[in-house]
Amino acid sequence: LAEDFDADKFSSLYNGGGLNDKDGPVPYIAARADAIALMAATMGEELAIKSRNLLRQANVSLSYMLNLVSSVGAERLGRWMCRAFMERLRSEPCEARETKELKVQYYCPGHCGWHISGQEKLLDTLRAYEIGISLNDNWVMYPYKSTSGILVAAPLEVHRFQQDFSFCAECREHKCVERLKMLESDN
Repeated sequence: LAEDFDADKFSSLYNGGGLNDKDGPVPYIAARADAIALMAATMGEELAIKSRNLLRQANVSLSYMLNLVSSVGAERLGRWMCRAFMERLRSEPCEARETKELKVQYYCPGHCGWHISGQEKLLDTLRAYEIGISLNDNWVMYPYKSTSGILVAAPLEVHRFQQDFSFCAECREHKCVERLKMLESDN
């Protein structure tokens, strides 16, 4: 599920419940975007059910492996959404974009200073319930192996930022670094 979004309206979507870190790269990146789309995708409920059943059957190894593969799949869904957005942009004539080499990256609530509560407004705007995605009281998506965020089409330089924000020292995942490396090697 993806839907074009007006970059000028992004700050109201991003602010959500006001729980974001005081600094963060996402608003700056969005402000410099050539195009933005909201996105949500899910691996589906069946994988979560199968993993949970394996765990109940004391098959911890298989449950763990399925969970890990599903996580990688959800991450790949984000990359797939980036490619689909880029292909669509290339197919639509736009004089302002024709002279630039754009790269599409996705940014998610729960990362880079964007509080996970941002998923609420994002998913409501997208009507993600139509594809079976819901949120619990802690803003965690169900099915668990789902992804949401914004797709940002911009020159590569716009996506680059130093990992010296207030929240970077506490970050355990450093997905921004991994995703930037993939974006840089993506042709």
